[in-house]
Amino acid sequence: MSTERLARIGEWLDGVIDRGEAAGFVTIVARRGKVVHHAARGTRGLSVKDPMPLNALFDMASMTKAITVTAALTLLEEGKFSLDDPISQYLPEFKEPKLSVGPHSAKPASREITVRHLFTHTSGVKDERSRAETFAFPTLQAYMEDFAKLPLRFEPGSRWLYGDSHDVLGYLVQKVSGKPLDRYIQERVLGPLEMHDTHYWPPASKDKQRAILVVKGKDDLDSTSRRPVAAAKAATFIGGASGIYSTAADYLRFCQMLLNGGELDGQRILGSRTVELIRQDHLRGAGGYARAGQTFGLGFSVQTDSTNYLSKGTYAWGGSQGTVFWIDPEQELTAVLMVQVVPRPRMRLREKFSALIYSSIVD
Repeated sequence: MSTERLARIGEWLDGVIDRGEAAGFVTIVARRGKVVHHAARGTRGLSVKDPMPLNALFDMASMTKAITVTAALTLLEEGKFSLDDPISQYLPEFKEPKLSVGPHSAKPASREITVRHLFTHTSGVKDERSRAETFAFPTLQAYMEDFAKLPLRFEPGSRWLYGDSHDVLGYLVQKVSGKPLDRYIQERVLGPLEMHDTHYWPPASKDKQRAILVVKGKDDLDSTSRRPVAAAKAATFIGGASGIYSTAADYLRFCQMLLNGGELDGQRILGSRTVELIRQDHLRGAGGYARAGQTFGLGFSVQTDSTNYLSKGTYAWGGSQGTVFWIDPEQELTAVLMVQVVPRPRMRLREKFSALIYSSIVD
């Protein structure tokens, strides 16, 4: 890859920062197992003028989901459940789900939610409460006991509806493994991958590493738009859909493990066939996923054509604060971009980041 061309990433991000659209970024790219770009730009916040460190901690938001999915797949590999098992077999709270047919009316759904429906966001579950309201629950179990009472938006398997399915998937991991979700993830994913800067509730000793969330042009110094102060103090709520903090370098290790077919530095997390299963089309005709040139696999978007820079078969996702990653098996390439800003201006971060990276490939 061309070092000169990769330098354009910094030039592009400097312009974003100079326009006040974001405080700072960390970006990292690897090809064929070698890091070819790793840089920090800007500051930790708009008012916090510390330079953005390479090891800055970012609220991964929905990039938590990929780690929850991986934890769940380790249990699938052990025969603890099958993709088409009804989840009520393990989570009796979700037995005989109801389907919403009006503001205050519901009827029995025609089928049960399956494990596959959770992986693919086709379960029909949806909670209109904000992430901050979710984090006000003391534990994941307390949240799920309340959440299970909500009627479904659609018949399970009929439509893709993003968001809360992976909280239920995390609860499934917790129940089936018999361990708290964060402990299971630590033991089976983060620990073996030596992701030492990845936490649900980062310790106070790492406060100076934290990238500040910018909300409507102002620093949210305590992330109260994302989590109540009391929840942060208690640090007991562990979510499957959101909640993990990580660094660009740590998250790249996770991506590289998947690119390698489930193994990194002698530590096998998943079997290679399971990783292949991730990036197949699992929507089975369900509607609602309307991204051109893509389908949805087991927890990741999957590129079905190469009408943009991403190769066919690339799988990816992002977070609501602007973080994004992708894994391109054809080009043996992984990339992670970290930023903390909501709402996101029309920066088209993923599209521009991919153009800058792929145009740097010279062999």
